[in-house]
Formats: sequence, C-alpha cells, structure tokens
Amino acid sequence: MKKLIFVWVLLTFSVSGQNDQQLALTVHNEARAELGVSPLSLSNELANDAEAYAKKLARLDKGLIHSKSNRDGENLYMSYGSIGDEVVFSDYPFKDASLSWYAEKLDYSYAKVGDEPDFGAIGHYTQMIWKTTTLVGFGYARSKSGKEYVVARYAKAGNIKGDYPY
Repeated sequence: MKKLIFVWVLLTFSVSGQNDQQLALTVHNEARAELGVSPLSLSNELANDAEAYAKKLARLDKGLIHSKSNRDGENLYMSYGSIGDEVVFSDYPFKDASLSWYAEKLDYSYAKVGDEPDFGAIGHYTQMIWKTTTLVGFGYARSKSGKEYVVARYAKAGNIKGDYPY
C-alpha cells in the first residue's frame, strides 16, 4: 500500500495544471518512461471512438463489457461515489482510471502475455505500457444511476498472447 500511495503522490505532483486527458496521458507516459518505452500521443479518432463506447456503456449501465467489434486495444473503468445520500463525481475521471490501471503494476512480474496466472489483474497495466502502442484516446460518460464510465482506446493494440509487453 505504501508503494501505491507514493506512486499516486508522485504522479499527482508532476501533472498539476493540466486538463484531464493530458493528466491521463502523463500517467501513461510516466509509466512507460519507467521502462524505457516510447511515449504515447493523444488521438482524436481514438478519443471519439472511446467516447461513443463510453456513452453506450452508460446507456446500458450493466457494468464493464468489452467491445467485441473493435480492433484497437481497450481499457475500461467504472466508478461510483457517494457521501451519505449525495452522489459525487470525479473531477479527473481519465486520470483516476489511469492511476487505477497503473496500480496493477504491483501484481505484475515480467512475463509473456498468457504466462501470468491472473491476467485479468494486470492486463490494463500491460496495455498502458505495450511497446508497439503509439496512440491513445479517452472517452467518458455518466449513466442515469450516477456511474462514471471511462474507456481508453489504444493503437496499435497490445496484450498479444505469447509476446512480452516491452
């Protein structure tokens, strides 16, 4: 837990003063820099696609369901918060999602995709740091029930079975 808190403080400190997409991109690129992997760039095309899918998830409001028709890499995140009877929303949903995915690093030991015993616990992180991924786009939507859905789309998709992420 101490490592996770330290990482969050470090990343939060270094990204102040940026908009949410830039904050999320910085989280991704700092994770990649730790490993010597080239930084990602934002893609409007991926962001538009991610936004459309986030809206679909919010409209359905049945939790996180991966897209079956998309060839890009995809990370999903959902949050819901309340204080008493009042629903609260994140000011930085893309950054929050990215920090959550980054936290999976604690469970990852360098291995080929498919060799990890619980890939579901680290697959978001490995997509973030995938060596041949160069672009990312973020989308957000809020459901009627107050759940916040975040979708990140990546090109070139990562998490190729039998390959190392970096």
